[in-house]
Amino acid sequence: MHEPQQDVSTDEVLQRARTLWDPEVTALEHLAVGFGGWHWRADAQGEPRWFVTLDPPLWHTVESAEATYAAAASLAATLTCVHASVPSAQGRFTSTLGPGWLSLTPWVTGRRPTTIDADAVRAVRDLHAAPAPEGILTWEPAVRPELVDELGAWTAEPWTAGPLGEPARRAVRAGLADVGRGLTAYLRLLDRLDPSAYVPTHGEPGVHNQWRADDGRLLLLDWETLRLAPRERDVLAGYADLLPHDPALLDLVRLEWQLGEVGSYAEWLRGPHQDDADTRTALGGLREELAGLAATR
Repeated sequence: MHEPQQDVSTDEVLQRARTLWDPEVTALEHLAVGFGGWHWRADAQGEPRWFVTLDPPLWHTVESAEATYAAAASLAATLTCVHASVPSAQGRFTSTLGPGWLSLTPWVTGRRPTTIDADAVRAVRDLHAAPAPEGILTWEPAVRPELVDELGAWTAEPWTAGPLGEPARRAVRAGLADVGRGLTAYLRLLDRLDPSAYVPTHGEPGVHNQWRADDGRLLLLDWETLRLAPRERDVLAGYADLLPHDPALLDLVRLEWQLGEVGSYAEWLRGPHQDDADTRTALGGLREELAGLAATR
């Protein structure tokens, strides 16, 4: 997230990181990167050592988050592209703190790629070919058949709990027909799913979750979305011409993302909120996904 966490202080994060992971950590710096969790750089002996993440309870329970990060660490034992979190002194990959759970990943100097290259394609292929690690969660379609009805009811009255509520409500109200068409197509495509063909998937392996280390390694970051799922779940990020896939399932995964984002952003912005970098990003994301649904009429 771009804004600092309001319910947990930097000192609390520092003390937890020192107590459970690394007593040599001396300083934290908030990083305004990513969207969905809070991040810090943890320094030890004057050098960056850890990438610290506090995940909110949006997509996981404490138990499922722990299982997912443990499964990613299991994959990292055989796949060099998997940059996973490390266990604490208690042997767990997460520690509950404030509204979410903390995890630490080794800091790696490098840069974010700007385009998909052969190494990224190879990394996704290797991931899909790997045996499913113990404890991996199985992806399940998450868009509710009642989504359009819910959005229609929500937008029938003004959203006055926050400064961006009304712009968000108007955008959703204007896009209800497109959401409805997308939802109808999505529900029809669910019949094509075959759980026996599911493979380990990252979920969001685009360039925003890739890292080119200074030593040349291509790393996949942010394994919170690791699931056993249709391989098309990873093709969405831009690999459509480079990996085998079923175009119909690619449509399903695209619609899952677009409809889910519209529902999540609408629920956020109709409630109490401030006008800040995060909520402006949310409003932009809402408009972007609605435009994407409109483009597929």
